[in-house]
Amino acid sequence: MQVDTTNKPGKPPVSITVKVNERPVTFADRKTTGLGIKQAAIQQGLPIQEDFVLFEVRGNAPLKQIGNSEQVNLRENQVFRAIAPDDNS
Repeated sequence: MQVDTTNKPGKPPVSITVKVNERPVTFADRKTTGLGIKQAAIQQGLPIQEDFVLFEVRGNAPLKQIGNSEQVNLRENQVFRAIAPDDNS
């Protein structure tokens, strides 16, 4: 019998859905990195690459750049934008 070691005993599995470039991306853990967000988005079919620059969209506040090794605590419906490094938009 296989034991699930990703969650604490007695806690239900976590499923967090965020948006990357306006498309849903689902995670099984609340903690990841900027690179982890991009890799999950790629695995779930988003047409981005690992070298894209990742930003957190925070309402009317300026975009916050997220580095590849930066730790991110995900929240349901959190919004990110991944932009090609040569895109000046």
